[in-house]
Amino acid sequence: MQNQHSAQEKQSQEKQSQKNVLIKNDLRNNKDISPLESIRPFIPTQLIIPAIKVSAKVVPIGVLDSGQMDVPKDTEIVGFLYPGVLAGTKGNMIMDGHVDSYTGPAVFFDLKKLNPGDAVIVRNQHSDRSMTFRVESVEAFKTTEAPIERIFGQTDEHHLNLITCTGKYSRKKKEHEERLVVFTKLDGGE
Repeated sequence: MQNQHSAQEKQSQEKQSQKNVLIKNDLRNNKDISPLESIRPFIPTQLIIPAIKVSAKVVPIGVLDSGQMDVPKDTEIVGFLYPGVLAGTKGNMIMDGHVDSYTGPAVFFDLKKLNPGDAVIVRNQHSDRSMTFRVESVEAFKTTEAPIERIFGQTDEHHLNLITCTGKYSRKKKEHEERLVVFTKLDGGE
């Protein structure tokens, strides 16, 4: 019995080692682990942006009474608008995160440094599903002038839009004056 347990443990460790190699290769090559056809819709649990060294936990968040998208309390966690467009579903999947905190930079501090073509990977660590999106543009908008339909509206393509704050911080309003939006499109998607 003990030999069987040791053999199973060794096999499990080998499988984990193979997964680690796949993940490292995925990040190094900025490629999807799974082709689009085989991806069923999933809720992301991790966001990886190799160009700015982000590897963050993703949690579902909702909408506030004011109609604004909520944001995670933890400044190192990314929020995923839920209910909303899931990874693997056509539409605008939305994620947000803090740019900074009272103690310094937060998870999306370097989002403004992204360039067209940079990879943005969403993954569900429990199911091993992942998708890679490519940055199309990085744009800043005054909070009251953000193109809501373009960011949140319907589309027949697979998009992921990342949102954070930018611009001057207004102590009076207790918020930044602008929103930074990174528009991405599924790598190889239509």
